[in-house]
Amino acid sequence: MKRIRNYFGRIGRFGVALVVVFGGFLLCSSCGRKQKTDDFIAPSKGIPYELLLVVDKPVWESAVGDTLQAILKGSVPGLPQHEPMFKLLRVFPENYVQMYVTMRNTLFVRLNSETPRPRMGVAYNVQARPQIYVTVEGPDLKSLGAFLWENRQKLTDLFVEEELQLEANRLRKKYHRKVDQDVRALFGYSVKVPEEIRATKKAENFLWASTNLNDKDLNFVMYTFPYDSRELLDKTYWVCKRDSVLKRNIPGSEPDQWMTTTWEENMPIVELRERNLDGQHVWELRGLWELRHGGIGGPFVSLARLDSVKGRFVVCEGFVYSPRTNKRNLMRRMEAALRTLERVER
Repeated sequence: MKRIRNYFGRIGRFGVALVVVFGGFLLCSSCGRKQKTDDFIAPSKGIPYELLLVVDKPVWESAVGDTLQAILKGSVPGLPQHEPMFKLLRVFPENYVQMYVTMRNTLFVRLNSETPRPRMGVAYNVQARPQIYVTVEGPDLKSLGAFLWENRQKLTDLFVEEELQLEANRLRKKYHRKVDQDVRALFGYSVKVPEEIRATKKAENFLWASTNLNDKDLNFVMYTFPYDSRELLDKTYWVCKRDSVLKRNIPGSEPDQWMTTTWEENMPIVELRERNLDGQHVWELRGLWELRHGGIGGPFVSLARLDSVKGRFVVCEGFVYSPRTNKRNLMRRMEAALRTLERVER
């Protein structure tokens, strides 16, 4: 399979014990676990996106168990094939022994007849660092299942955001310095992308950096365009801007080939979310890209921020080309890189 034509030599083949509460639901008592305040706390264990589920047996053997599996084993959005949100490990409370308490990501789901309505809360660094404990409980199976489904996005976001932050912190320590320098010079921002990036292409208000590999290829794109007052929750607005920039800057080997968003029946295959990340308002777009008339493609995610000082949108994007491997962790690594974007003084 031919890779996307690029300009890279082979262009053409392209705090301890912090408690946070959701919706006013207090967790401290519902966790049932003392949070450590010692100076030393054990390192957590677990691979990225591995999740331990501690669930009451009656809950697991009911329809709520099916709901939990649908949420936690559901497809990662924006990928071309099914890949589960998490690698799920499950134990019943009586089997939740010492070996599990330092797991990095743990979800507790249980019945509690003393609570008047379902509630959810989260605690960090209880038995290890880094670590997140999330507890969801309800007075009965029906209300518990409904609550889980209604809050499925919040629930998965909790664990995914923690993993993304961990990877972003790693990148801040070990990153490709030339890309960071180029982004500073071109845009007045700083960004930390994986150090295995091999080459870059620069143009007016545009930068593309890639590992330039035949598989597990990581790519970072950044560009700007002037602010206008169109409907910003219209996903076609963002896609048309994206496609216009990529057509100019990432061509294929033939005149009728260039990188574009994948469309079907006159609609782009993307999802748009308006979010607040680290105090910044962003527009998150994720979906599929392809090489027009080129037969190759993959997933992408982009974050757009409004630079009100200069009257422009600043967009940074990660995409991968990996036809023979799973793409979840590759994409999430690039997504973590996007979270490191910061304005700098020039």
